[in-house]
Amino acid sequence: MNTCLRLLFYILTLAFVLAPAAADAQQSGKSKSKDRFREKSATGREPIVRQAAAICGPGAEYASAYLDQQLVFVSNSARTGKEGPNYKNRPNFDLYVVLLDGNEEPMPPRQSFSDELNSNLNEGQVTFARKGKTILFTRNNNRGGVQKAGTDGRVRMKIYQARRGKYDWEDIRELPFNDDNYSCMHPSLSVDGQHLYFASDMPGGQGGFDLYVCRRQPDGTWSAPENLGPKVNTEKNELFPFITFGGKTLLFASDGHKGLGGLDIFSINLDNLDEGPLNLNEPFNSKEDDFAMVINEDGTRGFFSSRREGGFGDADIYSFWMESGLESVEKPQANRVIVSVIDGRTGQPIPKAEIRILQSSDDGFVSRRNDFYYTELAPTPDAPNALSLRIVRKDAEALGPPDLIANTEGKASADFTWYRSYLILASFDGYQTTERLYTMEPDKSGEIVVALFEQPVCHRMTGIVSTERFNTRIPNAVLLFTHKESNRQVVVHSDLNGEYNICLPLEGEYLLHVKREGFKPQFITTTAIRGKSVNNTIRLDPVELAATPTGSDAAKAEAQLARPLQDGYVITMDKIKFEPGRASLNRSFVQHLDAIVELMQRYPEMEIDLILHTDARGDAKTNLALSEERANNAKSYLVYRGIAADRIQPIGKGDTQPRNHCARGVSCTDAEHEMNNRLEIRVRKVGNTVKVP
Repeated sequence: MNTCLRLLFYILTLAFVLAPAAADAQQSGKSKSKDRFREKSATGREPIVRQAAAICGPGAEYASAYLDQQLVFVSNSARTGKEGPNYKNRPNFDLYVVLLDGNEEPMPPRQSFSDELNSNLNEGQVTFARKGKTILFTRNNNRGGVQKAGTDGRVRMKIYQARRGKYDWEDIRELPFNDDNYSCMHPSLSVDGQHLYFASDMPGGQGGFDLYVCRRQPDGTWSAPENLGPKVNTEKNELFPFITFGGKTLLFASDGHKGLGGLDIFSINLDNLDEGPLNLNEPFNSKEDDFAMVINEDGTRGFFSSRREGGFGDADIYSFWMESGLESVEKPQANRVIVSVIDGRTGQPIPKAEIRILQSSDDGFVSRRNDFYYTELAPTPDAPNALSLRIVRKDAEALGPPDLIANTEGKASADFTWYRSYLILASFDGYQTTERLYTMEPDKSGEIVVALFEQPVCHRMTGIVSTERFNTRIPNAVLLFTHKESNRQVVVHSDLNGEYNICLPLEGEYLLHVKREGFKPQFITTTAIRGKSVNNTIRLDPVELAATPTGSDAAKAEAQLARPLQDGYVITMDKIKFEPGRASLNRSFVQHLDAIVELMQRYPEMEIDLILHTDARGDAKTNLALSEERANNAKSYLVYRGIAADRIQPIGKGDTQPRNHCARGVSCTDAEHEMNNRLEIRVRKVGNTVKVP
């Protein structure tokens, strides 16, 4: 069987033959001609291609798809890593998922994508509706989970659809144009959801497998498949269509158009089919099979699969980056929008208001920008030896220069790309920063009005908490301000640098009570003055030490006592937005794990127990397994970020230790249940070394 057919039926189509069928050996008819190859960039900027080693294994990995900031792909490698040529007994093809880092490179661990979609059959290429709530995927033809053959004894491929349920994908059904006697596979859905492209060997085509399109009807159903015609399809095979974000360029693999060898990757402009397909040439194509290209919204980064020399297994996924974007791919469309900033009380415009426009992800974080956040480690009230670790977005002025400045009418304009979500921050001196979440749709334009409201009166208090003898800064000290006249109280804590900064609501005298474990409490009187910032330096004496050190030993003893962490402390992270019923790392999970990385880099001798808890919804055994898998995935990520594995012990507790009354069998709201989904860090050892950031 020739190279293309072997790939087609062994790796790509995933179709198994129930009755033996002979295939005549034949040499690939692909020409080595290089006419119509992509010209090199006039600027000399060539694509950078890397093997995605974090997800490649001894079997085959291919057919990736973007899902928010994750990559979903197909694999039959039970584990990653290079294996010898005699590696056998690989499992069926299943769907896996990895998170993408800030450069859109895959990060381990790779995880099973879905318990419901992965079956004892073969799953193949997937595509998602824009908001990720609907999936279309390839699978062996089956009835009730049992493979079903056509009249010739072959098991074909079909395209199935499912919708995202609370815990997993559900309501799996096949699309109406499938048939037992031919294959439909490799779906690619346009970003507006109106066009579905796929490959099929249905009767009436140009050759082997052709590319087809179905169009969404007004009632939500799909039209009959339309063959894309002889400009796209040949007498051989066209596979793996991918419609770009702009909806005008179709990427696909073919062994019928002129190329380098095996399957090559081509692009074609659907608005001008007469120009014909363009071969993407090296480094995307090689003398072996190259296929299944996907590309991001900007056309600058993406992935493709290849059987070229130097891979881990039968087929591997490669990432690529092009600074100026893939030449044949159109730029995403945008609409001009006016941002108008007004006073929320008077409705008057606010000239010179500062406007920052950030791209937002579905989980609420600014996409791939860790520098927009800081880590807050705060003591837990009335819980000794307990801290809370939070991820907090920086104030507007700390995010760098504004993107826009409002004119004298309080207005500024910007181009917003179709289908993207944006976080718009508007700020001006004396006003509270206001944020607006905005998603650009093709039919949107015009004006976004952002109303600002005056800040409450601020009586600012700042200062430092330090030791008496050596001025060692004391983090996590609790400062309780009590207004003497009204008895109104405000609590704040010193940050990791021993500093505090707070606006007190009332003018006048306050009694300030400062306390920190290991130190004697301090009481002072301070006065809040409107329009003036009052600074206080508070010095604390340590309680009696085991011995009375002197000189440098005394300084070391005080510094160790003033550390925000001690052996035995428990740090809770309870703001993680876990995916219900799933152990996979999403952006929220990783954002919090990055805070742990930062902490463990600051204390390079620290050793921790990484403890994951779930709520009591669902089966206890399932919850325990889920928490254990989340803990192991969290450890894998920390190790990937450079933390030594022997410093981390992953532990899953399931639903055995609820923080509130929501134990098994107790009726609770979703919000009450969510309080029990958390990550805890039990500090086994802090160590003596501290790296100052």
